[in-house]
Amino acid sequence: MDQSKTITPKLFVVTAVENKDELEEKYERCYNALQNLISGLSDKEAQNALNNAVCKEKNHEDLSLGLIFVILTKPQSAAKTYRDLTLITRDGLGLVLNSLSHLILERYLRLTDVSRSQVLWLLREMMRNAVTNVETLCLNLMRHAAGGDVSQRNVVLIESLLDIYQENRTWLDKFPVLITSVVYTYLRLIEDHSGPKLAELRQKEVTFVVALIRERFGECLTIGRDFVRLLQNVARIPEFDKLWKDILLKPKTLCPNFTGVYPDT
Repeated sequence: MDQSKTITPKLFVVTAVENKDELEEKYERCYNALQNLISGLSDKEAQNALNNAVCKEKNHEDLSLGLIFVILTKPQSAAKTYRDLTLITRDGLGLVLNSLSHLILERYLRLTDVSRSQVLWLLREMMRNAVTNVETLCLNLMRHAAGGDVSQRNVVLIESLLDIYQENRTWLDKFPVLITSVVYTYLRLIEDHSGPKLAELRQKEVTFVVALIRERFGECLTIGRDFVRLLQNVARIPEFDKLWKDILLKPKTLCPNFTGVYPDT
C-alpha cells in the first residue's frame, strides 16, 4: 500500500469555476477512509486490516472505491492495490466493474490523463484475470472513441484499445457482441486516420479489422446494412478492396451460409 501522507491526488480535471460533485467527493471520502485504515502499516498488516474491515457490507463498497481511487490516481501503487482489491472482493469484482462503468459513462471526459491511462491498465489486468463481464467496460470505453476527432487524447484511447484487443485476441473471440462492436467502431474510425501522422495507426487498424472480419464474418453480418455501408467507405484501401472481391466473387470462402451482397442487404 502507498502509505505517504500527501495531498489527495486528483481523479478528475478541476477548474476554478467548478465545484466538486457528489461522485468526486464520494471517491475522495473513500480514499481518505482507506488511508486512515492502513496508514503506517506494513503490507501484511494492511491486508489484515482490510480483511477485517470488509466484513461489513458498507465497508466493502467504501474500501473498494478507495482502492479504485488509488489505482486510477497512483500508477506506482496500482499493482499492489489491485492485488488487495482482488483479495477483499466479495462479488468477483462486480462492484468494481459497476463503479468503473459508471465512471466511464458519466465522467470519462473529466478524468485526468493519468486516470484515463490507469483505466486502460486496469482493463488489461481484469482481462488477464478473466474477470466476468469485463467486456462491458470495452463497450463503454468505445463509446468515447469519437469519429472525426484526431486529437491526441482521442487517438491514444483508440490505439490503446486496439492494442488491448490485439494482445487479447483469444479473449475477444469469446464475445460475439463485442466483436461486432469492434468491427463497427474501427471501420468508422479508419476513415478519419488518413493523414501521414496517423499512417501507422491506420495500418494497424486495417490489418486487425480485416483479419477479424475474415475470421468472424458470420458475426459481422449481424451488423446489417451499416456493415456494407462502412465497407464501401473504405473500399479503396487495398486490403478492403481484396475483401470486397471475395465478398462479391467468392462469398462462401468467408462464410458457408453467405451467398453474397444484394441490393436489399
